[in-house]
Amino acid sequence: MSAIDQILGKIQSLEPIKHPGDFKGASEDFDFRTALAVVGARIMTKEELEIEFPGRRRFDKTMDGLSLAEVEVLEIDGEFGVAENGAIWLTEDALPHRVAPFICQHLVINVKKIVPHMHAAYEELGKVNSGFGLFLSGPSKTADIEQSLVIGAHGARSLTIVINSSI
Repeated sequence: MSAIDQILGKIQSLEPIKHPGDFKGASEDFDFRTALAVVGARIMTKEELEIEFPGRRRFDKTMDGLSLAEVEVLEIDGEFGVAENGAIWLTEDALPHRVAPFICQHLVINVKKIVPHMHAAYEELGKVNSGFGLFLSGPSKTADIEQSLVIGAHGARSLTIVINSSI
């Protein structure tokens, strides 16, 4: 008997594992503010934002990606935030260019809606009609094998979230 036949024979002799059944739902108790703090983002009011980034402006969609290389502060709108992990869903409709959240130095995202967990987030995705989208969570972070953390190596150095006051 060949090695392949032996391996396949052992696999076929294993007891089948029963499917756990339908998803029963995740916790609804996640805190968006806590999750943002964990990923290194900060929350500000519109008034605090004016003090921190007085010269910020929105950029129109006619810009190409290379033109955004000099952008210090970019303010955009997120579709919704996810309380479970602090991620924000962004679509190309809110971006001047797909590279925009990664090429600016400081990213500001306005969030009008928060869902509790990723299961709810995926339900929301069915309502969004866009050719491109991504979940973004926190500023860019990387660490090498010597455990040196570098912020902003592959994207924005800071992420500031402005939450609609009605949330």
